[in-house]
Amino acid sequence: TAFSNIFVQSYINQFGSDIMGGWTSYSKVDQLIFLPMQSLALASTTFVGQNLGCGQTQRARKGVRTALMMAMTVTVVISIGVVAMAPTVVRFFNDAPAIVQAGTTFLRCLTPFYVLCCINQVYSGALRGAGNSRAPMFIMLFSFVLFRQIYLFIVSSFISNTVLPLAMGYPAGWLMCSAILLIYYRKVPLQSSPLMSPAGPGS
Repeated sequence: TAFSNIFVQSYINQFGSDIMGGWTSYSKVDQLIFLPMQSLALASTTFVGQNLGCGQTQRARKGVRTALMMAMTVTVVISIGVVAMAPTVVRFFNDAPAIVQAGTTFLRCLTPFYVLCCINQVYSGALRGAGNSRAPMFIMLFSFVLFRQIYLFIVSSFISNTVLPLAMGYPAGWLMCSAILLIYYRKVPLQSSPLMSPAGPGS
């Protein structure tokens, strides 16, 4: 995924130093917005693993729902603050007017979509806690790497060669990942794998 982000950056770099500066400021804020939901996703991994290990499947599912609601609540609160104070936030990193304008545009257009990430982060954490790490890995690789690169190619080649539609490749990948993970999570029972059994495989 990090390697894929290099290609996203290459598309952004085509629009000059001011856009690059605005994108850099946005990227730093992006990391801060992600921290709470990622922490709750890691907590759901541990919570699910512990509860499935002692046969408390319903409690594990309830914990996942609680983690999701907490992640969404925190993310929405942070997002409202970031959108409202976007110019001030960008000035923490660079106070050049053109960069502030570009960074403000990125923050205000992309930040409302972070709530989508709560779904894919928490559900993937829950599945890992159940010993199913392969499915989230493939879903995320498809959404954040393959789908995002296809989106960027189509948008840049056939739809628009302006920066904002290209930047929306991030929310497009989040939406795709969340939709697939939500369907998968509801179709596949949340239960521990044989490898997680105290008696081990073959018991």
